[in-house]
Amino acid sequence: MLPSGRQRGLHPSPSRSNSFDREPPHQPAARAPSPTSSPSFRQPARTFRLRLLIACFSLIVFLTLYRSMWQADQAISRVNIPTHQLILENRKGRKYETKVRMDKTSDSTSKVTENKHSKNQQKAAEIRNSTSGLNKIQEPAIRIVPRTKKLAPLATNNTRQQQPLQQEKGDEQTDSHVKQSTSNERLNVVLLYADDWTYRTLGMVNKVVHTPHLNAMAKRGMLFRRNCVTSSICWQSRATMFTGTTTSVHRSLKIMDDYIFTNDTQVPWEETLYPAMKRAGYHRGYIGKYHNAMPTAKHTPLSDWTNLYFSHHWEHRKGKLRHVTDLNGEDALHYLRHERPANQSFFLTVAFYATHAQEAMPFERQYEHQNYTKHLYEHTTIPTPKTATAQAWRNMPYFFKETNEGRKRWAKRYKTPEMFQHSMKTMYRMATEVDDVVGRIMDELKRQNVYNDTMVIFTTDNGVFHGEHGLADKWYPHEESIRVPLIIQDPRMPEHMHGQVNDDFTLSVDLAPTILAAAGVKAPSFMQGRDIAQLYLENATEASKAWRQDFFYEWNQGSPHNASGHDDPRYIPAVFALVQKDAKYFYWPQVQYEQIFDLTNDPFEENDIWNVAMQTNRPMLEAMRARYSQLKAASQSGLPV
Repeated sequence: MLPSGRQRGLHPSPSRSNSFDREPPHQPAARAPSPTSSPSFRQPARTFRLRLLIACFSLIVFLTLYRSMWQADQAISRVNIPTHQLILENRKGRKYETKVRMDKTSDSTSKVTENKHSKNQQKAAEIRNSTSGLNKIQEPAIRIVPRTKKLAPLATNNTRQQQPLQQEKGDEQTDSHVKQSTSNERLNVVLLYADDWTYRTLGMVNKVVHTPHLNAMAKRGMLFRRNCVTSSICWQSRATMFTGTTTSVHRSLKIMDDYIFTNDTQVPWEETLYPAMKRAGYHRGYIGKYHNAMPTAKHTPLSDWTNLYFSHHWEHRKGKLRHVTDLNGEDALHYLRHERPANQSFFLTVAFYATHAQEAMPFERQYEHQNYTKHLYEHTTIPTPKTATAQAWRNMPYFFKETNEGRKRWAKRYKTPEMFQHSMKTMYRMATEVDDVVGRIMDELKRQNVYNDTMVIFTTDNGVFHGEHGLADKWYPHEESIRVPLIIQDPRMPEHMHGQVNDDFTLSVDLAPTILAAAGVKAPSFMQGRDIAQLYLENATEASKAWRQDFFYEWNQGSPHNASGHDDPRYIPAVFALVQKDAKYFYWPQVQYEQIFDLTNDPFEENDIWNVAMQTNRPMLEAMRARYSQLKAASQSGLPV
């Protein structure tokens, strides 16, 4: 039974009316004075309140001292998280968390802890920008952070970059990870890896699009006009990027295929790009979209600081709904300011989700941009592609029906002129937002005095149809699908090469060898690509003469030989191709259908000259068949391409 208020010493104030000071009905009106009014009765209550006040004050002092010690400890060391903590989605779209064990600590016991920065660190990491409205840097929801040694303070550059990056006062004192410019032979590397960008999504190519920072990057570096992917689909192309091999070799045929982890004889994971950079002494950060199987516990992790998220244009973080590109920029600056250790070369990958569409969303939400770009392109009429016609769709092979996935997505985005204008404007706004983040990263590199020691690469995983040939998205060997941006800004590049446009075939398979060479690492023998820097460093002219003149392209999820096991051709048919500068040969293996396009006279690939005039073009067909077979065998067997 609980004690009464009187027994506990909890008495109400005399000025308040409650159950303790009301007169019972049976008592007379004139009663004796209440015992609670006597000093002897009030003394225990006063003593109790005094003791309670002292206890509360002591507790506050203790918590303040504890918090100060905790903050000091946080500033000295980093917390080890030897697991992947990822937020995934099940087939019903419901999110769930999973932890994948990464490594063991030095005492052979696996420890999982949560790394949270203090409020002071978060405030010091705030950024303000009048254009993009990035909020303060917050702790990413999905992280892999290794234990690191105490970071020595580094010199800062007090010169402020006014646009597009503006920072709060006081950042000079808190950016203790800023690194002085050095003359190291090997370079830091920043890979800016966008999603679903065609070559014409660059402002220096298409004057409609606003990409001022990428334009400036091309003027300080080099634009590669004929850069292509060897497989135009997200996960296959991304696996090609970090393995330096074609799809038939790395065998990431379907999403989350783990061939390189279970059959590591032909393409050992430990010798691919990210583990190789780790062995070379680089600190690695990876942000955004990955879209491949993760390394197992026995393999070297993907990176040292990882924050993976994609599939939606808006993400929840810290109880707020944030745009994915906004988060990409926030996390990139956070890594550069707070995560990369002092006096250590770094390799940062920022894998944007923009401008990938949200296929499952209704038409109005296929492309969702941020509010600050809403005014862009509002009064601009986006030119309709030459091949965005009903006739161009009818010219596609006979097995392209309304059941084709690319055609279905076209109907959701570009079916009417109004839908085309809406989709293109919203997509271009997302592209401009990516460009804004590129500018922020460049400014941060300058502010940290590592700009002149850093190679910066901007490219993408694949192109995309924007209504051309009556299609949307990618997969096929047409120019819109395989030709993608590539800009390289390299401190080693001679000044007279700045701003030039290269016309050689550079490929997605070249990215890993190029990055490894910038780190002073020799590419392993299984990598099939080449170091693109050969085209702008010493003896560039001779390198260009010896460069590839054509390549083999593949989109296939079945047998590398004939695509057996691939999906129904009425859905997304498999296709192989020989790509040359003046001509293309398509082979659709599931239906054994061939096409030839004369790019010199038909740069938009409107007229299949083989099926129009077979006898007239037979010599050309035979020659292209022979070259196609030669390159296909070399590419799929792991030989250099």
